[in-house]
Amino acid sequence: MEIGDGIFVFTNTSTQSKLSVLNRVFKLYDVDPADLVFYLRDEGEGLEDENNPRYALRKQYWAYALPIIRETHGENGSFSNVNPTSANWINGFFGVNGFSLCCIANYDSARVEVVFSNSNREVNKQAFDALITHKSDIESALGISLQWNRGDDIKSSKVYHKLDNVSIEHEVDWLQMARFHADWSKKFFDVIVPYLLHT
Repeated sequence: MEIGDGIFVFTNTSTQSKLSVLNRVFKLYDVDPADLVFYLRDEGEGLEDENNPRYALRKQYWAYALPIIRETHGENGSFSNVNPTSANWINGFFGVNGFSLCCIANYDSARVEVVFSNSNREVNKQAFDALITHKSDIESALGISLQWNRGDDIKSSKVYHKLDNVSIEHEVDWLQMARFHADWSKKFFDVIVPYLLHT
């Protein structure tokens, strides 16, 4: 099929073939293959349409959750200049270039992450490696075990905590999710961020 002047694409491939090629392209450009997401839509439904129920739902959730997150972080906190979005994540910042606190709202879980996504891969890996040397102290201070993902085959790294069995699709879960996002992003800010500010 011709998609541009002299540019053709072979469309007769399986979904698995497409995934395989895209995974290799993602790794080639140091992008996390886990960031590859497919959305199924009805004929004529615009993927970027803000009226799309999925996008509208996300924006409604963040409009609900952000005041709770901001209040927990206090005036001029990491999320003070963040606005509701149609994405499933929002980032709060703490003054280290390329690093952020990330709150994620999914259909089966909620997550809070410290994300190392500087444009320089080595900066991310060095910061992650320095931080993980304090793993026992950090987890002791937080009272939980964290997920530590260095991402050896990609550019970014992350440390995160996850809340299962909640869904952005169920408004009854929103208060629990918002409190989780607020409380854990603030705990990460208080416990983890000081190590990053002194690396």
